[in-house]
Amino acid sequence: MTEARKAWQEPMVWLMVGIPFLTVIAGFYTLYLAINSGSLDSSKVSVQRIAQAQTVENLVDKFSAQQNYYGFLIIDKNLPIWSITLKTVPIKLRDQDIHIVFVHPQFAEQDVTVQISSKQESILLPKALAFKPQQIVVSDVKGKWRLVGADNGSSLITLTPVLSDK
Repeated sequence: MTEARKAWQEPMVWLMVGIPFLTVIAGFYTLYLAINSGSLDSSKVSVQRIAQAQTVENLVDKFSAQQNYYGFLIIDKNLPIWSITLKTVPIKLRDQDIHIVFVHPQFAEQDVTVQISSKQESILLPKALAFKPQQIVVSDVKGKWRLVGADNGSSLITLTPVLSDK
């Protein structure tokens, strides 16, 4: 006759208790990661909520599209300190100080902002970026116009208004 085994000696008991226990532990660990990872604020666009729809009303982008503004950002990535040159159309956009923001894909506090004065042809970025920017936003200091481009890995980035004029 076989001897009766205790409950903790049965593999099925370990499965019935172990899997739910590990699931609860994994749930708390996931909650810990979610709380400590920070916010995901990759878009700095203000929105207007109407009922359950969100609409974006951005006069800066409309103005840029109506004026047919566009530009090119030339980045020499071969050096440890990147050289950034901005060409705009019309050229008169460069008669003022310009902000260039390299947008981090997840965290706004890690965005890199540089300013090119109207007297500079190009500027040196203090160090190469530690991330691949999601967007590159170029605007004047007063915020009258804005152009946006995507870093596609090449040294020439096309800058266009976010909205079309149509």
